[in-house]
Amino acid sequence: VFSLFWTALTFLLTAEPFGYSTTQIGLMGLAGLVGAVAGRRAGVMHDRGWSVPATGIALALLALSLVGAWAFQTSIVGLIVVVIVLDIAVQGNLILGQTRMFALSASERSRLNTAVVVFNFLGGALGSFLAGPLWSAGGWTAITAGSLAVTLCALCVWAMSRRRLADLT
Repeated sequence: VFSLFWTALTFLLTAEPFGYSTTQIGLMGLAGLVGAVAGRRAGVMHDRGWSVPATGIALALLALSLVGAWAFQTSIVGLIVVVIVLDIAVQGNLILGQTRMFALSASERSRLNTAVVVFNFLGGALGSFLAGPLWSAGGWTAITAGSLAVTLCALCVWAMSRRRLADLT
């Protein structure tokens, strides 16, 4: 979802009503940086024993940010807010997952970390790849709908496994 969103955001911002240059689009990364830094607070949630519920909140926040991305697709101020919220959600979720993973034994952690890195890379590549066809098929609406569908699937998986995850801590 993250790579799909950020790749497609360049398509949106080069089109009307924006018509931004690559430099202007690159400045949106500063908004993403704010979200990434704020997402670091997720480690505190884990330390307080709230890792599992905080993961659900992060996924719900990601879903809401995608709805916002669709709703504010013609507002640069709205998109900046969306970028910040989306990055808080994604980075928070990543940090929560990594923190839980690093609580495992060294051998479990090593194997799982390898899988996480590989699948994170593959997911990012797939998201970037799908941005073009989705944009061609339906523009920003297709991008946000596809991203929201994946996020809602993740939220369903979290909802079905949250009790088991909570028992592991």
